[in-house]
Amino acid sequence: MKRMKLCKALSVPLVATFLAASPLAIMPSPTGAQAVEAAEQQAINLVDQLGQRAVKLLSDGSLDEDAKREGFSNLVNDGFDMDLIGKFVLGKYRRQTSPEQLQEFLSLFDTYMITTYQKRIGEYAGENLEILKAKPLNKKEILVNSQIIRPAGPPIKLDWRVRKSNSGDLKIIDLIVENVSMAITHRDEFSSVISNNGKGVDGLIETLKSHIAAAQ
Repeated sequence: MKRMKLCKALSVPLVATFLAASPLAIMPSPTGAQAVEAAEQQAINLVDQLGQRAVKLLSDGSLDEDAKREGFSNLVNDGFDMDLIGKFVLGKYRRQTSPEQLQEFLSLFDTYMITTYQKRIGEYAGENLEILKAKPLNKKEILVNSQIIRPAGPPIKLDWRVRKSNSGDLKIIDLIVENVSMAITHRDEFSSVISNNGKGVDGLIETLKSHIAAAQ
């Protein structure tokens, strides 16, 4: 088992969010046990490196809030496939969006996730992230199991769903805290906004803009 320090803000808040239970793409073509083990280790390395970057960023007292916000943005976009998550959370309404609406939504979704959760970083102290294992979900995805070890209270189960992006890099497509999916939670929330505002996807876009302005 591998243990490291990770800010709680990168784990629980992002899951209470960021971004997928759809069958996406990760594992290489099956070539035996060694290929599977290699893919699992790559996924573990991604989570490990992301956590180390987060710790370094959040513990750097020389950085002001703007610098930390920029660093957090880079960290999220390097580690997560935000476009894929954004498309997933639109759910059935993605078919109703024009290309222009989709691009505007994806841009706003990325900003919404970063501004919302970066703002909460200061509320949390360092926590222990213990990586337990990785396992293939299917031929396309790997799940990295971990837990947040807290000074007080029971551990928090945290799973990272990983896939290979179109560029060939491994990316996180979902965080699952205590069996609650980040991506599915946002899909349900956004679906409710779209179905109840009377403006469809445009209403969701307006809502995201309002939340971003308030967070900033």
